Amino acid sequence: MDILQLVVSALTGLVAVIPLVVQLVKYVQKAVKERNWPRVIEMVTNYMERAEAMFETGADRKEWVLAMVKASADTIDYNIDMVAIGKLIDDLCGMSKVVNAPTEEVGV
Repeated sequence: MDILQLVVSALTGLVAVIPLVVQLVKYVQKAVKERNWPRVIEMVTNYMERAEAMFETGADRKEWVLAMVKASADTIDYNIDMVAIGKLIDDLCGMSKVVNAPTEEVGV
């Protein structure tokens, strides 16, 4: 009877701990992805710079950058959100148009 109570107690403890372990794993995975985000941005901007010289149209550039990011992520077995990368590329292009906008000369 004592062994049965011990097994039941152990199983009850495991049932309580398993959801905590699952949440911890999710938290660690999220932290790893967020920690690597600056590296991902650097990689994307480097690919964008190279694509600028290689392709004529923005669509071709974006397609190539996405393919290179995907290939890089696959090489290191890193799960990456390609929708977020596409949005990042669009946002960086939009920011570039604002930052590099032609300046108007102010008449004196």
